[in-house]
Amino acid sequence: MLGSLGIQTGETVVPGGPPQQQATLAALALRSGHVVPLHELMSAVWGEAAPGSAVMILRTYVWRLRKILESGGCDPQALASVNDGYRLAVPPESVDAFRAERLAADAARAREAGRHDEAAALLAEAVALWRGEPLAGVPGPFAEQQRSRLSELRRQLLEERFALDLLLGRHTQVIPELTAFIAEQPLRERLYGFLMRALYAAGRQGDALAVFGTAREALAAELGLDPGPELRTLHQRILAGDADLVAPAQAPAASPSAREEAAEPAGPSSLPRPAQLPADIADFSGRAATLIALCEALADQDRTALAVATVSGMGGIGKSALALRVAHRVKEEFPDGQLYADLRGTGAEPADPGAVLASFLAALGVPRQEVPGSVEDRARLFRTVLDGRRVLLLLDDARDTAQVKPLLPGAVHCAVVVTSRAHLSGVPSGTHVQLAEFSPAEALSLLRHVVGAHRIDQEEAAAVALVGACAHLPLAVRIVAARLAARPGWTVAYLLARLADERRRLSELRADDLAVSAVFELGYRQLTASQAMVFRSLAPVAWPSIGLAAASAALGLGESETESLLEALVDAALLESPEAGRYRYHELGRDFALHLPRPDTATAGEADFAVERRLLHHLLRMAAEAFHRMVPGDPEHSTISVVTAEPGEHRLATLAQARAWVVAEFDCAVHAVQLLVARGESAEPELLTVAADLLVALSSFGQDIPYGRMALTARALARVSAQHGNHHAAGRAHFICGNAALQATQLAQARADSQLAAEACRRAGDRSILQQAYNDLGVIAQFEQRYDDAAEHFDQALALARELGHRSGGLTTTLNAALARIRGGRADEALPACDEALSALREMADPHGIAHALCVRGQALHELDRLPEALADYERCLEVCEAERIPGQRAQALYRCAETLRVLGRVESAQDAAARAVAYFRTVPDRDRDRGYALLIHARVSADAGHHEEALAHSREALEVFTRAGLPEAAQARLLVEEATGVMAV
Repeated sequence: MLGSLGIQTGETVVPGGPPQQQATLAALALRSGHVVPLHELMSAVWGEAAPGSAVMILRTYVWRLRKILESGGCDPQALASVNDGYRLAVPPESVDAFRAERLAADAARAREAGRHDEAAALLAEAVALWRGEPLAGVPGPFAEQQRSRLSELRRQLLEERFALDLLLGRHTQVIPELTAFIAEQPLRERLYGFLMRALYAAGRQGDALAVFGTAREALAAELGLDPGPELRTLHQRILAGDADLVAPAQAPAASPSAREEAAEPAGPSSLPRPAQLPADIADFSGRAATLIALCEALADQDRTALAVATVSGMGGIGKSALALRVAHRVKEEFPDGQLYADLRGTGAEPADPGAVLASFLAALGVPRQEVPGSVEDRARLFRTVLDGRRVLLLLDDARDTAQVKPLLPGAVHCAVVVTSRAHLSGVPSGTHVQLAEFSPAEALSLLRHVVGAHRIDQEEAAAVALVGACAHLPLAVRIVAARLAARPGWTVAYLLARLADERRRLSELRADDLAVSAVFELGYRQLTASQAMVFRSLAPVAWPSIGLAAASAALGLGESETESLLEALVDAALLESPEAGRYRYHELGRDFALHLPRPDTATAGEADFAVERRLLHHLLRMAAEAFHRMVPGDPEHSTISVVTAEPGEHRLATLAQARAWVVAEFDCAVHAVQLLVARGESAEPELLTVAADLLVALSSFGQDIPYGRMALTARALARVSAQHGNHHAAGRAHFICGNAALQATQLAQARADSQLAAEACRRAGDRSILQQAYNDLGVIAQFEQRYDDAAEHFDQALALARELGHRSGGLTTTLNAALARIRGGRADEALPACDEALSALREMADPHGIAHALCVRGQALHELDRLPEALADYERCLEVCEAERIPGQRAQALYRCAETLRVLGRVESAQDAAARAVAYFRTVPDRDRDRGYALLIHARVSADAGHHEEALAHSREALEVFTRAGLPEAAQARLLVEEATGVMAV
């Protein structure tokens, strides 16, 4: 990351590939251990200008990156597909950016402990990791943001190292590097001060004074400013020949002006210097970049307004620890003292601002009898006393803006750090930090500091899993670390096993007076009855997140009221809002909510039932709308047989909106079905039917969702439905399973499930899904080259489709039957059926159907040796797929187009089309048959081009794919392998 992006294996550095592939790798590596959803990857690589084929391109990049990892001896599954995204799981030390941050944190600890030589060495080691501009040449908004962040981190680390070098008396050695760094960063005033000190201590007073002139000219030319008071004071001291400047500095963080001000009398009343900060945390870990940013904001000598830094985040996220570390790091900049107050904002009795002010005034030397009675008068006196002084305030655990505002000084040279669970938008904060969970590297670093590096490194995999079980919440990580440290006989794996049971996880996350449940309890007690009800009620169903409309329906409340309640929970840091109109629980917060006692235990179970029931009905209504957009020729009321009494609200006006809704709510919908299935015998039969219809509606978006995962849920639904004697739901669930197996080319399983679906549908009189089951049985027979059986099944499906008025379903079956005729050598009979279907699909404006029809028609024309016409149909199919984002059909058209181009003798174009098809199907799971066909055609094209090694490799891979899937096309692949082997042997 800290230079040109690459992957190092041993002594070899492998480039990260094309620029946008590097951008993909950067986004995954800098969030290693976390799932990066596809939409975030698209945004990271292209921003708002993502192409229509972005998902397919990203999958190709991921496939290539896995190959790079594999060639370097790494496990390619370290880059894993998770839900609708990808997760790169690598040790934090293997990412140079994380290593630099860890070294920076270690250096900060060494410096705090007075080990200056060690701190300087650690900083030098960190800076040496940079090999040039971070992420050099990597495009995209994410890379640009990280490039800026990492460049700034290097500058900050260099400045810290220069400060330590001067502290250690290394004046001569640091002069060349400082000179070069100033040329690179001519507006960083602190660097000029470092160089002036170094030159003066090296006996070069004239050069030191010349540096001041250079600084003055640069600042005036670029910013229109004079040097700040610290640099001017240093200039005067050098002019005066101050001998103290020759000795190593005693405290690089404190400026000369600060020391001089500290030596001045405090004022007419000789006010005392309070030092109220609690002790710093010895094993503070992580937050290196945030720590530096906050310290710089508070210690800025050139500010023109009061410096206020606010740190917000959920309980246990580490707000107080970070604020305390920041305060100790900058306190030397505030020679008139530090004030501290625990505002008890999450407690039952928050601190009264008036009482806090009285305490502060007493600490500043104001006699108790002179403290005014009202809060307003105390605040005015507080600002008066601090005028002209440099005092640091730490206000911990603030409840709201009203509690904080009276406690703010007016003096520009004071500074305030405020922590709060809520974002205090009303506080005039120059710097605000919203803390998130630790990164995996930060969590492991804390574990190592507390438990011991040797012990953690011995069980690194278990340690990574342990901090994952803590959801990377700093408090939870600190608790497990404390438990391991107190029990040397425990292994990391043993404690991990104790946390595996989610029902007892919170009880395990407790050590002495630390408990994760306590931080959630404090927030929960502040909720109103309505807010508490929402927090409890949505916890079982809002996984991994839930949209506003779905939450509103589940609760049985209006959207406006629901939004207000949910936003209140976000303000209380009990929920997160990753994007507008979407809400999620922190993993441990969900555990807490699930184990809360219900106010009325007698009706608690029924209340949970009601939430699940309302949510399922809402999801079905919306899915039925989405189904209608995807399959416009089939009336949804005949396919989705249970659409609740009230009609849909027609929120999904376009196919794009329908697709976006399905992608957003898919996980929540599947989870809702899983909750119902988990009820087993107590599940409501009517809801089983709702659940089955919901899955059928979602199945029409097979290319946009993880279909295989939905099939696992459908199999469980089929089992429970059969136990209840609900043949309607069982048949539909079996259909989903069979269709998923068919897409994965698992033909034996697909046949068994489709036959079970057909049997159950006949019992239930469910002709709509029976028609689709017959269609799938026809496709299975066609794949197995049983063309007469295929024709029989397609005829059964087509008859039912016509009876039901299912135009889309009937046309799909018509095209499948046409394919069977093409495979059976009767392409002349297939072509009229394709023309009829294509005309009807265009009339219905069904882009998916049009693309499929064009591809089938192209195959018929190819078999009839009408090659230019076939090529024209494939090209029109590709245009539709690009416009409507249909990547699977596009890849099929590409390999069919490649075969036609090959026969036409256009080998170069054929190679490109076949390669793109193969690249796509290598990145998509459960598409073995298409992958095999693409490889087979690529092998033929390579052989015609004279690339016999490639032809042999592709034909061998095709043979492996077809053999594993049990497909008869293995014979064609075997013949190609023999031909290629024979050619190469000559």
